Amino acid sequence: MFADLHIHSWYSDGTLSPEEIIEKAKSQNVTLISICDHEMIDAYSELDNLCADNNIKFIKGVEVIAVKDDREYHILAYNFDMRNKPLNDLFRYNRSILLDKGSKLIEKISTDYSSASMEEFLKYERNRRNGGWESIDYLKSKGLVKSWTDYADFARKYPVDLEKDFLHAEEVIKIIHNAGGYAVLAHPGDSLLRKQNNLESCKKSAAQFLNMGIDGFECYYPLHTDEETEFHVKFCCEHDLIITAGSDEHGGFNGEEYYIGAVKVRIEQLNLKNMI
Repeated sequence: MFADLHIHSWYSDGTLSPEEIIEKAKSQNVTLISICDHEMIDAYSELDNLCADNNIKFIKGVEVIAVKDDREYHILAYNFDMRNKPLNDLFRYNRSILLDKGSKLIEKISTDYSSASMEEFLKYERNRRNGGWESIDYLKSKGLVKSWTDYADFARKYPVDLEKDFLHAEEVIKIIHNAGGYAVLAHPGDSLLRKQNNLESCKKSAAQFLNMGIDGFECYYPLHTDEETEFHVKFCCEHDLIITAGSDEHGGFNGEEYYIGAVKVRIEQLNLKNMI
């Protein structure tokens, strides 16, 4: 009936197991899902049997970080070859950057806070039930942060220099295409990533991503305004692009407004081409 094609499990920074995701989807009459963990596809080792047993369909997905004009964007890859080496290499490359970023942040913080220790952090194993990633979970265990917004404040206070950067969005799109997949821009109206939230910015960004070969947009998203949703749906219809809907469910880690079924969109309202 309904679709939610942007869900996170405890394999990346969500708090829910794949089984719990299926249970929540059923409770919301969501019959088509995609687990789009950050740079991870491990959840799909469990999903085949879970979906078959609960009469739920799924589309293979993953969320990939990319950059453009010194800004970070998230691209949802769908229906790709999970064994494709360049794509899996990209996942590992991005994870290495995220781990390096977290480690260097802890190293800086430990100079000002005696409760934090780099030696201790390197041995730390996060509790998947907490969501997030190693560095934020470690800081939570030390009582230094309570939420990801607190963590973001620390990251701004202690900027780190990285040896590597995420790949340009156009290159990421090409890698996804070469793996037989579709590239969809996640939350295109989300001010958290674009640093601004207005329709003119959406229009400019949409045209740029179209020229780079993007296959579609996540038109329906909890934080999109009605105007942003309407624009992206119309843009996709005009250019025969994929239209998706996603809640960005993290099991409460990123806020209460993100939950499976947060955007009640019927499957027939979407344009999924031959992804199902």
